[in-house]
Parts: sequence; structure tokens; C-alpha cells
Amino acid sequence: MESGGDIFVFGVSYRCVDTATLGECGMDKDTCTAAEAEFISRGIADECVVLSTCNRVEVYLACDAKSNPEDFPRIAISSGKWHSSEQFQKNRYVKRGKEAIAHLFAVASGMNSQLTGETEILGQVKAAYSRASGAGHCHSMLNAMFQKTLQCAKWIRTNTQIGRGKISIGSVSSELAARIFDPLEDAEILLAGSGEAGRLVADALWVRGARKMTVASRTRANADKLAAEIGCKSANLDEALSDISVFDIVICASFSEEPLLTAKAVEAALEKRCQPIFLIDLGIPQNIESAAADIDDAYLYNLSDLSKIANENMDARKGQTAIATAEIARRAENLARKLSIAT
Repeated sequence: MESGGDIFVFGVSYRCVDTATLGECGMDKDTCTAAEAEFISRGIADECVVLSTCNRVEVYLACDAKSNPEDFPRIAISSGKWHSSEQFQKNRYVKRGKEAIAHLFAVASGMNSQLTGETEILGQVKAAYSRASGAGHCHSMLNAMFQKTLQCAKWIRTNTQIGRGKISIGSVSSELAARIFDPLEDAEILLAGSGEAGRLVADALWVRGARKMTVASRTRANADKLAAEIGCKSANLDEALSDISVFDIVICASFSEEPLLTAKAVEAALEKRCQPIFLIDLGIPQNIESAAADIDDAYLYNLSDLSKIANENMDARKGQTAIATAEIARRAENLARKLSIAT
């Protein structure tokens, strides 16, 4: 390991910005890879990994220890939108050295998640690292940090009860659905979105007994594939959303620049129903217009509501949180010393 290097991270998460900003700055896999390549080709960093999920957009860099970390968020990267986002610039965080390492350890362990202890984030961190490494954007420093991150997250999940109950977007969404409509097997459910989040929700709903489920996607083949795997119906997204009056629960988990479901559409559906309709919005940005919550007999739930369910038992897990936090600090200190970076 060459001397004079350090690790930095800058970004935003659900803790400091709203969903609109996360959606504005969010990046797909190809854009993440392009941004990493630009940081490296312009000599800003020697190594780079971009982590973009529905709850955070973060850039991890390995570069000269003399770098001013406050400069990084302001650098205009053609593939990134953060430099021009007022809310990003106003609320972003910057960390370096041991603090940056500990931050990634906590993120991957589910400690910093909106649903504390959720399991998807570890897979997302793995995927980001694998993608960046495959593109040649990780070398000695970030390889060491991400490999130690995976080890730390595994230790916490094995030796504490932070993730007790297999907390995930899918499991908590199905828990909410079961609470608002009982029995769940009688509910007509529309799942708008066949991506990773949609798949997790569909699996969890099926386990809980949901059978009258329709999966819809802009790409019909994707909806057909997921529906065949689960054992339910499929539909084109536009057709399914054109009249949601036949559904008791509508779950939207799709990436869309504009809301998939307007308040007007919800109101029109309720005019045809004699029962309430339940709406669960897992989208970033929001998939369902927030004004739908003001309509009589329309009950709208979002990621904040899921967070409350996931964290209901956090008081009982506070001791476990302390154990995990101490282990993260110990491991971050050790890795920082091994890499000869700021502690």
C-alpha cells in the first residue's frame, strides 16, 4: 500500500434530503460506472465506487490524502447530477479516513437504513462493488475496504439481532398489507413494478397467502416472467393503472420521473367502489401523488410508514445496536491503521 493515500465518501441519504432529491440525483448502473470512470480519468481519484439506491447516493473515493474533501461534491461530473442540485449541495455529508470506513460498514450492515436492519442494502453494496471492480475502478484501498465491509456486515448479522425477523422492503410491505386487509388471500392486489423491489414484495405477499395478485410492468415480458415465477396474473402497466377500482391494494415499486398514479385516478376509482382502497408507495421519486392521501377512503402509505413498522421493536434491540456500533468502530480503526490512513 502506497503511503499518502486516503479514503473519502460524499453523498446524501434519506436522513438529510427528501425523496425528490434522491430521485433527481439517483443513477442507474451504467451511469454509476461512467461517473467512476470520469473521476479516475480526470485524475480526481485513483479508485472510485458509486453507490446509488432508493435511500442514498454516495461516492467512495481513494485518492491523495492532501485532497480537500469539501471539493469533491462540487466537481461537475457529466454523468452525475449532484453538482447542480441545490438540495444535494446544501445537505450533503463528507467523510474521510476511519470515519468513511465506519460509515460504509454501518450502511452495509443495515444500521443506517430507513428500515433498520433491512437486508437489501448488503446486496446493493455487493453489487456496486462487483460492478466497479469489474470495470477496473477498484484497487488496493477500495478492495480492502469493501471486502472488510462485507465481513463486518456478515459478523453483525450473525452475532447480533439487528436484522431479526429478516427485515426487508418486501417483508415489511407484506406486513403492512396484512395489517390493512385481513384476510390477505381475499385481497385483489396490483403490484406495479417488476424490478428488484417488486420481486421482493411479490415473494413476501405470496408467502403471506396473497393469491389474487397482478404484476404489471412497462415491459410486459418482465411482468410475465415474474408472474410466472410467483404463480399470478400479469398485465401491461398502463392498462392496469387506467382503472384501479378492481383492486383493494395497489403497491407501486417502479422507477419513474413522474407519478404513476394521480390523485384524480384514485378519486375516479373510488367512485366505482363501495370499499376503501389502500395505496403503498415504494417509489423514489414518489410513484403516487401525495394528494391522494387527502381523498376520503384512500389510504396512502409510504417508506416512512414502513420504517415505523420495521422499527417498532428497536427499543428491545438497543443493546444489540450498541454491540454492532462498537464492532464497527473497532474494525474501522483496525483497517484504517492497516491502510495507514487518517484515524
